[in-house]
Amino acid sequence: MLSPFKILFAAVVLLSLTACKDLLSKPLSSVNVPESPRSLVGDWLSEDGTKQLRIAKAGNQDWYNFSYTEDTKKTEGRFVVAYFKHRMVFNVDLASVRINTRPVVNSEMPVYMLFGAIADDDELRISPAQMDKFEKHFAKYFFASPMNTSALCKQTEEICASSFESGNLLLSKRMRKFNDEFAKKYRTIFPSKHQVVFNRR
Repeated sequence: MLSPFKILFAAVVLLSLTACKDLLSKPLSSVNVPESPRSLVGDWLSEDGTKQLRIAKAGNQDWYNFSYTEDTKKTEGRFVVAYFKHRMVFNVDLASVRINTRPVVNSEMPVYMLFGAIADDDELRISPAQMDKFEKHFAKYFFASPMNTSALCKQTEEICASSFESGNLLLSKRMRKFNDEFAKKYRTIFPSKHQVVFNRR
């Protein structure tokens, strides 16, 4: 199983960590936005020194552009932040993602991947969502439609098809009480054992 974290951030490492084959049709919304959110803008370096992450404002409220470099691979795209008090969710617009300038999916398909994030002034911790647990706990809030990878994926991107061929596209329905339940399950969906730690440069 291939890692969504690596589809976002380099498309190289196998995703044995999670059953993250599902995507959302639209991003999650903020709850309890802090009065002074932590700044994400700037250059970040992973603790092991092998991964560089640059984040810049995209112009729209809570939207950011990112550029991630590891070895010879450069991954670029954008995400929108959903706030749950001091915790964040990065809703990555998969249609915006380019790996060495090549798109991963067809731009006509609005789909989002989820990453949990916690930041202070000098440190940023990012965790890929465990989408099997997301579906388990929040199935009543979404319609699950089998993924049509032939429509979703660029023909040249086998990593896209192999990652999502058995996944679902989750379309929101009754979202009342979702935010409260999601905040309670945040650590379950984004466990710290899978996180990558970046330090501000």
